[in-house]
Amino acid sequence: MRKSFVKILIIAAVALSVGGNLASAKILAIKGGTIHTLGKKGTLRNGVILIENGRIKRVGANISIPDGAEVIDATGKIVVPGFMHSGSYLGLSEISLTKDSNEHSAKKSPLSAAFDVRYGLKSNSVVVADNRRHGLTHAISQPSGSDGIFSGSGAVISLTNSPDMVFAKGPMIANPAKAGNRNLGWGKIRLILDQVTYYNDNRSRIMKGEGPGDFLLTSYNMDALVPVIKGRQKLVLMVDSVDDIRQAIALKKDYGIDVIISGAAEGWQVAQELAAAKVPVLINPQTNLPSSFGALASSFHNAAKLAEAGVEFAISPGGMARNHNAFMVAQMAGLAVAHGLDWDRALRAI
Repeated sequence: MRKSFVKILIIAAVALSVGGNLASAKILAIKGGTIHTLGKKGTLRNGVILIENGRIKRVGANISIPDGAEVIDATGKIVVPGFMHSGSYLGLSEISLTKDSNEHSAKKSPLSAAFDVRYGLKSNSVVVADNRRHGLTHAISQPSGSDGIFSGSGAVISLTNSPDMVFAKGPMIANPAKAGNRNLGWGKIRLILDQVTYYNDNRSRIMKGEGPGDFLLTSYNMDALVPVIKGRQKLVLMVDSVDDIRQAIALKKDYGIDVIISGAAEGWQVAQELAAAKVPVLINPQTNLPSSFGALASSFHNAAKLAEAGVEFAISPGGMARNHNAFMVAQMAGLAVAHGLDWDRALRAI
């Protein structure tokens, strides 16, 4: 179970991710490797992946390779699907210290919930290309913050460096800590959700000036939150502590919204509650030391404990691993395996 991710040579989603001969070949066959399909076929020894015109057509142990196909011999190697980072800045930042190459922040602007990163993604990003070279094929690119609790909407992207790299609109991001303290944070989130619900139900009256005039957000920022209260867009809450995780669970129950928790450093302590509420989490397996009072119970065993309880989770490291080194999701998965997480479960988390 402690196989090294360093042994991974080829990504099964190679047609989506690499340039040159592999992407342009009409028929490509990857043969001889140990294929972790992460699907019903499970793990295949000495398997074959057949790719035609850039799309995976067949995966199996007894597949005939057509004449003229380009063949990659993966004998003795591990073949896995392309990796994914679920909370990156990919396509939004080239050089961290230069303002003109960073598009992920809504700070010092009137936008908060209405901020949408899809409009500023760089299709020719060299950071995207480099991460693709390391096996990352998909990501959620998200805003880093605003002057409010809500940071805006992310984007689900394919690391193709093409103009159509955006698959879909991503989740809404919110950080209760931006309010100043926990009471303010959760109080404001609930008040804002109440106001957005009222605003959506009474829009015509409000536009005529017949409604209240003390909304916490502007109309365009409230408009951006309507898909959240309608359950059409996921809300990612950036919290770590047991108490904040419970507040997030309560928010889902009270408002019927689709909640994901990002961080969840103390998630292992309330794993059963997360599983019962069906609230998925995004975690960094490297989090072991408390970075705040909300993360005092951080543990390398977080991933293993969450998996044991049946919590759905994905691995989403921060820092440099959020952008330039986003491919380190594989290393973080290996770290989780070293502390008790099942190898295949770690692979599914990336």
